[in-house]
This record gives sequence, structure tokens and C-alpha cells, in this order.
Amino acid sequence: MLTSIKTNPNGHIKAKTSNIVMHKTYDLPESPAACETTDGANIKVRRPLRIAIIAHSLYPIAQPYAGGLEMITQLICDELVTQGHQVLLYAHADSQTHATLVPFMTRDEFEKTVYADEHESVEMSREELYQYLVYQQALRDVISRDEQGMIDVVHNHSLHHVPMMMGQAFGARFFTTFHTPIFPQLRLALLTLRLGTQTQFTAISGHQQQLFAEFVPSHVVYNGIDVHSFTANTNPIADEVYFWYGRICPEKGTHLAMEYCKAAGKRLIIAGPKSNEEYFDDYVAPLLEADRNSDMPLFDYVGHLSKNQVNKQLSQVTAMLFTSTWDEPYGLTLAESLACGTPVIGFDVGASAEIITHQTGIIVPKKDKKAFIQAFADVQHISRAACRARAEQFCSVATMVDGYLRLYEQAVAVDDSDSIQDTP
Repeated sequence: MLTSIKTNPNGHIKAKTSNIVMHKTYDLPESPAACETTDGANIKVRRPLRIAIIAHSLYPIAQPYAGGLEMITQLICDELVTQGHQVLLYAHADSQTHATLVPFMTRDEFEKTVYADEHESVEMSREELYQYLVYQQALRDVISRDEQGMIDVVHNHSLHHVPMMMGQAFGARFFTTFHTPIFPQLRLALLTLRLGTQTQFTAISGHQQQLFAEFVPSHVVYNGIDVHSFTANTNPIADEVYFWYGRICPEKGTHLAMEYCKAAGKRLIIAGPKSNEEYFDDYVAPLLEADRNSDMPLFDYVGHLSKNQVNKQLSQVTAMLFTSTWDEPYGLTLAESLACGTPVIGFDVGASAEIITHQTGIIVPKKDKKAFIQAFADVQHISRAACRARAEQFCSVATMVDGYLRLYEQAVAVDDSDSIQDTP
């Protein structure tokens, strides 16, 4: 049974029930052999966990990734399965995963169900209503499975407020990870939850944790990448050259990296899609044009590169330049650079100083041109082997998933203890 949602002109929500079942039944595979290990918090893992992961609905959890969130969600699911846990992934129907996929309703199913009666008024936008119904359906399914004793932990990566509110049914066994800054709908949910909730929250950096602290407490579990898919070059670079990559847009500060390299006479390779054409035309293109007409060109814009091409470029440059001017919750380019053995020169924004240590790069105040130019000399002394070691120890998928598993195990252990105490 599906409950759809409507709002009246005053903004109040009306619910309408449909008898159409929008999904098939997806059963978890048989449980692997029971195992017992002990983590650093002395929480015994007595059996593989049964974990439901709620992804966001806009894009498939599959390569090529629409963004970092899709990659992180896939890596978490696949690593959990590799470690022997049973994972249900609620996600876009085109997702690719080692977990058991429970697909969200498709857009066609949504249109046929909700807009079947052309005379019926639906006062929410199509996109808003789709998001409501997708997550409401997913959480109803998870709750049903939990009532049958089939779920241990639920982990919400959806960025939507509906799972956060419906997750109250699971208490401390429900986790929401904050991947983004606070946006209006999320703020409304947090204002409600801070009045009282037993669900748990995780942040992907200490900076992110501080951002949400006024609403709810959270645990820090840093993002991770597949470090071993990056080839590291730990040998010194003979020819001094720098690399900037990412979305070319104002908040990434591409033009700042170019201006600093121009002032210092340093070669710079630039890679990334033109996410903001106006910014590219007004700030980046003029610098490229002036450079082409100079006696000693310094810039090489190579367009949007694949992961393997980025890996190759990173492993052949002196350092990666990080000129983001907004407080990024994490910064995957920083981890990827370290995985290639490449030091970083970057602004002190968001989580950059948590990822880059003094052994692996130079962090300078945002837009401090003098300090950034000085860093070109200082970064020459950074050990590339130390950069790779930092990635393996701090930025790996295994480290990230181990952090989540410790929280899962603690929640399950407390829940089991409560169940025993409640037994007559």
C-alpha cells in the first residue's frame, strides 16, 4: 500500500492512500557463517549485520558517478558486502552494487500512479511529490522488514528530510550522514529533531560536525576513497609543474590558481568541466588567452578528464593546487591527490586542514597570495611517500567503513541489551 502526499493552499499536508504496490519483494541472501571479533571499543561482533542503506533518488549509484555522494554510497555498500555483511541498497533502479538492490519507483511508475487522474489536483511540484513518495515507500519497506526481525541498522545518505523523520521508528539504530551544508528543508527537519530524537548522526569531517552542532550531536566518520585504484608515484618530480582539477566555477577558484602560478612563473595544468560558462568566459578564458600570446606560456587546459587520466596527471606533477573558496564538507580531490603520492597546496577552508597535514602539504589562509606563492618553494620538501601513507591510513574505504561499523555495532549491542532487560 502506498501513501501519497498532497498539500492544501495553507501548506498543510494531506495523505491519500493507493492500493498499488510499487515494488517487488527483494530477499537478503543467506547469512554467511557467523563470526566474532572485537573492535577498539570492546564491542563484540557476534554475527554479520543486516544493514539497509538509503541512497538519494536523483542519480544511479553507478559509474560514471554524478558526484562524490554516489561514489561514497557505492563504496560503503560494496565494502560492507566484501566484509560479509548483508546489505539492502534502496536506490535508483539503474544503480550498480554488490548489495541487494531495492529500486526506487521509476518516474514512469510515479506518473502513472499519482497523475493517473488528470482531473485530480496535486498542489506540490512533481519533483517534491516524487521525493516524498520515493522515501516514504522505502522507509515503509524497511520498517516492515524490521518488524520481521530482518534489519539491524539503517543508514540514511539521502539528503532528504522524510527518512530523517520516519527513522525515529528505529531509535539509535538509524543513522543519517551529513554530506552537505545545511539547506532550508534540512534545517526544518533538524529544528524538529533537536527537540528530541534517539536517532544518530554522522558528519564527514570535524568542520561538518561543528556546522550541525547547534541542532544535533554527531559522530565524525571521514569519507574514504578506493586508494588502491590510484597508482602512486613516490619518486621526486624532475620538472616543476602543478595541477588544478575540479568543476570550473566561482567557488572552486580556478582563476586564483592561475593568477598565483602566473605571478610565480609556474607551469599549471588545468582540468575539469566548465560548470559555469559565464565564470569560465569572464575569469578563466582571458587568462588562457593572455597566456597563449605570451613569450613563455604557462597554462595548459586539458578539458574534462576521466579518473584514470586524472590519476596519470596527478602522479606526474609537483603538487595539486586546491583553491576552493567555500567550506567544502570534505574535499575528495585532496584524498585523491594523496593517493597518487602528490602533495597539496591549498586554502584553509572546510575540512582541508583535517585531511592535509604538514607532512603532506601546505595549507594557507584563503586567498593569501603571498603565502600561496611561498608554498611553491616549501612544497618541494614534502615526501611523496608520506602522502601515499596518509591516504592509506586516513582516506581509505576500509578506514571509513570500519568507522561506521563501530557505530553500528555499538547501536546493535545497546539494542540487544535493552531487549534482554525488557524480557520478562
